[in-house]
Amino acid sequence: MKITLIGYMGCGKTTIGKILSQKINLNFYDLDSILVKSKKDSIYNIFKKKGELSFRRIEHLILKKFLKNKDKYILSVGGGTPCFYNNIYLLNKYSKTFYLNTNSYTLFKRLSLEKKTRPLISNFSKNELFKFIMKHLLQRIYFYEKSFEKINVNKKSKNDIVKEIIKYIKK
Repeated sequence: MKITLIGYMGCGKTTIGKILSQKINLNFYDLDSILVKSKKDSIYNIFKKKGELSFRRIEHLILKKFLKNKDKYILSVGGGTPCFYNNIYLLNKYSKTFYLNTNSYTLFKRLSLEKKTRPLISNFSKNELFKFIMKHLLQRIYFYEKSFEKINVNKKSKNDIVKEIIKYIKK
């Protein structure tokens, strides 16, 4: 079985992916971590040195290679991954995709605390961050909505989210 978690940054893809992997006994992979290891540089530095478009190309190539070489997994991808190249179609072709749908206020609260580790938002004031999330989410939702299943994660515990994903997997 191949499962990919998609959604906006801060929605909980990595956290849920790790819990899910323990519950159903599949290896968990994080595309950002694979990319960092492959390039021997941080995502922040790659963004800063080469820009977003170059980063997205690198990300696309690493994703394609990963999807073709792994048989069973749970994969968490960056918030922008499904939105570039044909990534959402690749993800849907090779795996069951789950969109972790989170409201913009929850994303804002979480991302306000994580700004320094996220290159796209590291220099924003709180007001700029909220506006950015609203605008960005509107641009990306089109791609997220193409997922196999949508999981509303608002006001749910991590375990409830994992149970819901497992329920869809067993169908």
